[in-house]
Parts: sequence; C-alpha cells; structure tokens
Amino acid sequence: YRNVIVNDLVLDPEGQKMSKSKGNVVDPWEMIGEFGADTVRLYLLASSQVWLPKKFDRRTIPEVAGGFLQTLQSTYGFFRLYADDKAIDVAPGASQRPLLDRWVLARLDATVEAVFAAWDQYDATTGVRALMDFVVNDVSRWYVRLSRSRFWAPDSAAEPAAVATLHEVLATVARLLGPAAPFASDWMHRALTGETVHLARFPMSSGRRDEKLEAAMDAVRRVASLAHAARQQQRLAVRQPLARLQVAIPAAVRASVSGELLELLRLEVNVKEVEIVASDTDLVRLRAKPNFRSLGKRYGKRTPAVAAAALGLGADALRGLEEGNTATLDLDGEAVTFLPEDVVVEREVASDWLVGSDGPFVAALDPRLSPELREEGISREMVNRVQRLRKEAGYAYTDRIALWVSADDLVLDAVRRHADFIQNETLARQLEVGRAPAADLEHHVDIDGHAVVVGMQRFADGRPSSAPQPSDMP
Repeated sequence: YRNVIVNDLVLDPEGQKMSKSKGNVVDPWEMIGEFGADTVRLYLLASSQVWLPKKFDRRTIPEVAGGFLQTLQSTYGFFRLYADDKAIDVAPGASQRPLLDRWVLARLDATVEAVFAAWDQYDATTGVRALMDFVVNDVSRWYVRLSRSRFWAPDSAAEPAAVATLHEVLATVARLLGPAAPFASDWMHRALTGETVHLARFPMSSGRRDEKLEAAMDAVRRVASLAHAARQQQRLAVRQPLARLQVAIPAAVRASVSGELLELLRLEVNVKEVEIVASDTDLVRLRAKPNFRSLGKRYGKRTPAVAAAALGLGADALRGLEEGNTATLDLDGEAVTFLPEDVVVEREVASDWLVGSDGPFVAALDPRLSPELREEGISREMVNRVQRLRKEAGYAYTDRIALWVSADDLVLDAVRRHADFIQNETLARQLEVGRAPAADLEHHVDIDGHAVVVGMQRFADGRPSSAPQPSDMP
C-alpha cells in the first residue's frame, strides 16, 4: 500500500478517553455481535472523519447506520419481490426510458462522481454520507415510492424500464458500498449479478448527468414537501384527494418543469389539478424582516431608520433580493441600498387555502371538499384498511380475496361508487355490502369517524376458500 488513514482516539459518549479504571471501555466484539460488522463499520465512517477524535455512543448506531442498511435491504426486497430479471433484457435504452428513470440514473451518476472523488481524496466520511443520502432520499423515498405501480399492478408484469433501472441502481450502489460495508454489499451484488463485488470494477460515471432535470425534480420535491406539510398542519390526510394545487417556483427552473413532472407532483400530493402560477402574489403576502446586524455594519446610527424603511419594500423588490439582486429606496432624499443579506423575506397566507412556503417555493392547496372528493377519500381509506388486514391475515401479495363491508349509508355509497377502484387495489374478486358469513378475518375500523366492519376471505377457484394454513404463509 502507499497510504494509510489512521483513526484518532475513540472516546465515550461524554468525550472522555476510554479506560478500564473508568469502566467506560466498549468491547468491539459485543458491538459487532449486537449490530453486525457492517453496521458498526458504517457508523464509524459516517459519524465523523476517521482521523478526528470520535465519541462512540452505541445508542446512535441504529440511527446513523442501521436505518440506512434497513432501507437498502427493503429496497432490494421490493425489487426481488416484484421484478422479473428477464425484463432487463427487453428494457429500452436509458435515454428512451420515462423521465423518472432518467432522473434517478442522473442522480446515480452524480453520486458515483461524489463517492469516487471522496474516496480518491481518502475522505471516506463524505463518500459514505453521499451514498447514504442517495439511497435513502433519492431511491427509497422518491424513486421507489413513485414507481410502485410500475412494478406491480393486478394481472400485469413489472415495466422492463423500471426493472432495468432499479437493477442498475442497486448493483452500482453495491459496488460503491463495497469498501465501507464489505459483507452486505457482497451479498447484494452476488444476488443481483451472480458475482462478488470485490472483484468488480469500481463504478465510473456514465455521462448521464442532466442538471436541468435534476434542478427541476428538486423543485418538484420541495413543492411536494411543502404541500404535505400544509396538509399535516390541518390534519388533512394525503389519502384525501383535493381539487387543486397551485405552485410558485423560481423562474430559473420553471421552464424545465415539464408536464410529466407535474403529473408526478399531482399523484404524489393527491390532487386533481396542478397549476404553476407566474407569481406567488395571489398565494402569499411578502413581508420584509430587516437584519439589523447586517444593516448595522454599513449604516451605524442610521440603522433603525433604514430598517424601518425596509418595511416599505414591494413584492418585486423582495423577490429580487431573494434572487441575489439589490433594492434601493429613497430615505430623506438619499438613496439607501439593500443587499440580499440585509433582509429576510417572510411570507404569510393571503387566502383560506392551505399554504406552505420556503423562500420562492410556495405550494397552495384548495381545502374545499366536494361530496365526490369526500367519497373518493373514504374509498382510499377503505383500501388502506383492507391492505392492513390482508397483511394481518398472512395473505401473499398475489392472493385474491372476497371482501365484505358493513357501515352506514355514507360509507356504503362511497364503496359502491368506487367498487372497481377498491377491488383493483386490494385484489378483491368479490365485494359485497353486508356481514361476512365466515370470514378469515373480521375487524371493526374507523374511517373518518364512521364505524365500519370489514371482513375478508381468501378467494380461489372462483369462490371464497377456507382460511390460509401455516404452510401457505409467505
């Protein structure tokens, strides 16, 4: 070897040097036995630079490293459950795949570049953190969640493009992870490719970076997060459809937000219509909050008067400050210039809509619920409860069921009108209103304050069958 990275002292959670006399020594074999070698190794690499003194707190191991490995395992499990490897051979080229696939492959290349550059500088911590962020936030919380219907839908196979994309992502992640988690990465790489990760070449960027697409998707994700936050503040579940979402995003990325991206946003936020507004004027009121520290450096004793004048800055001037421009006002016959750091731009809701904002990013949801929207919300809640019961009953994800529902007229009307949706989502080949004569499982549930009884039975050979035997359990 040519270079060696040497770690500094490993300290106890309070920053004290470990010693037997103090009784604060941690047995590494106990940690490996409890958490696994890869988890401990990732914790040591990701928590701080290896050459710095490190506080070792076993309570934070699951948070720093364990959650990442669980996310990676569940993502692989999702792929293996629904994907057919034969689909990879018939998948279109990367440039011909849907926009969501092209985006995650662009993010994969960005991660490859970041990890390669970090390891090349012996900066293991930065490399591991970049990889963790990609897997957890880009792959699991966004790509996989938005792609679920492409991997599994009743009586259909997974889309080849989605299968090939996620396969490449996982195999590349395994190779990137090899130096940091040699056991987990080798297991997953062998499962995906049949070859050990430690004889595979370290990944190189494939030249698929698309900065405009990455910026546009980042804008969509930020707006979606704001919309979800606005829902949560009003305790309005995401399963309840809403009529409209209006969004404001910076002009620099507005042109890159295509109709395909807006459709992803619409589905993610669960609204019927998404509209990009040219200005957030109708959604929020902009207000200046002077930064006295910044103003004081330039205006000294005049700072209170200059700060008061900042309150008169108009919406256009405030937006310009957010974009890095300056703004000028007349104060007692003298021009006063405001720099971006002189003012914090705050937003307050200008209507009865549900609004979330973060600088120039604004999401506004129309909270009004028509009877049709309420019924659709009830049907989605019904699907959620049935899916939970399917899992509790031990059904395989492909098992067809017979379903019975008993409730008040409002719920039953919603069930009848959305019967096709409920049956399709839950694989119910039979849906009846009334009590189940001999259900495998029957539960009393609450849906939007309505008492509902749901019963189900496995459905086989054109008729309901008896309860599943233990040998049938997945």
